[in-house]
Amino acid sequence: MKSYLPFIFLVFALLQTSAQRFSANINRLGIGADATFLQLESDAILSQTSTGFAAYLESRGEMSRSFDVIYSIGIFNHNLELQEFATDETIETNLLGAEVKFLFAFRPLGNEYLTIEAGPALMINGEFKIDEVDQNKFIGSDTPIAITEFEKTTLINLNGVAGLSAGTNNIRLTAHYHYAFFDALDGMDTTDNELEGKLSYLSAGVRVYF
Repeated sequence: MKSYLPFIFLVFALLQTSAQRFSANINRLGIGADATFLQLESDAILSQTSTGFAAYLESRGEMSRSFDVIYSIGIFNHNLELQEFATDETIETNLLGAEVKFLFAFRPLGNEYLTIEAGPALMINGEFKIDEVDQNKFIGSDTPIAITEFEKTTLINLNGVAGLSAGTNNIRLTAHYHYAFFDALDGMDTTDNELEGKLSYLSAGVRVYF
């Protein structure tokens, strides 16, 4: 993940420069933190969400009286619980990665107090991390899947993001739904069938702008 950080901050710098073209006087740089709730949509794997977290650098600018534009880079650590194959035991796993968002924010009241936000995001994933004590276990609903195969993920995915935020120009509460359009899993089950599964997550938190 460390190898991605220079690239991520370079992208953010470029986005911040581009944002100046909209309205240099009212662009605001901010930081934020979210609780995240990851979900895995897969018929082959039984799982349940667990609370993770994300931290953000964000730029927010006013395009017009009715719209803001948001550029954001976040580092996330999602958590997920997997059901072990043929038992009721659960296995804890986490996913470290980054998300680069570009959102349009509509002001239905004509002011900054409430905005409805939507747009695309690029998600950069690491692998799912499993404790060493669980490395020899299997998961799966019908067909066993080695946990080491589940760990493999696709590096890049495209997300759709939608939600809202409320507050002032300096501090806002946010809630968003993030949905990955493509399969996130890159491993195989014990019968050599490719794993399929899409990720989505809810996020809720706060932003502070300077």
